[in-house]
Amino acid sequence: MIEPRIVLTSRSGLIYRIREGQGEYPYTVLMLHGLGGDENSMWVLEHALPSGMSIVAPRALFPIGERNFSWVDNTLRGWPTKEDFLPAVEALKRLINELENEIGLVQDDLMLMGFSQGAALAFATADDPAISPKAVIAAATFLPVGDFTNLGGLPIFWGHGVRDEWISIERARRDSQTLKDVGAQIHFCETDVGHKMGVECLNGLQEWIERLE
Repeated sequence: MIEPRIVLTSRSGLIYRIREGQGEYPYTVLMLHGLGGDENSMWVLEHALPSGMSIVAPRALFPIGERNFSWVDNTLRGWPTKEDFLPAVEALKRLINELENEIGLVQDDLMLMGFSQGAALAFATADDPAISPKAVIAAATFLPVGDFTNLGGLPIFWGHGVRDEWISIERARRDSQTLKDVGAQIHFCETDVGHKMGVECLNGLQEWIERLE
């Protein structure tokens, strides 16, 4: 197994952690941390992904502490909208272009995986016409206010805890239905946990990925 490395400077303007895949497995997963995380936060979910995939975990744009970061301007109040994520979406687009040159990323084999705020960013990024991800994996998250009609047909795995204390299961159910209404292919998994993706959902995630055409 190739050990991950940290890229401290990048043409995209983002710091990221990367582990390049081995063998013929085609997918590259862009793992997007939640509010207060960094490029290491999402690595605990590495084991839930099929082995051999390339994994890239960037650090968010806006510092909110010595080692804590946000994907939206921390001076904003209330739930972030799709528009609030635009600076982060543009940074991720630059990173994706960089990875096309650095590791031979093919956008059709790109998957976006996010937790909480990071998954909301994944939705906003996937909706950009310049991005064409294979799928989105969302954990304990919400759909930002905005138009998401470009997500029609996109496979989305959404894991959510029924005892989530930050983003209610009721909101998650409503937001996932909104995505269904625009034609997204939603696999919605609920488990009896708080603000995280439960073990049952993690166990089903790898099988869901392997079923993707």
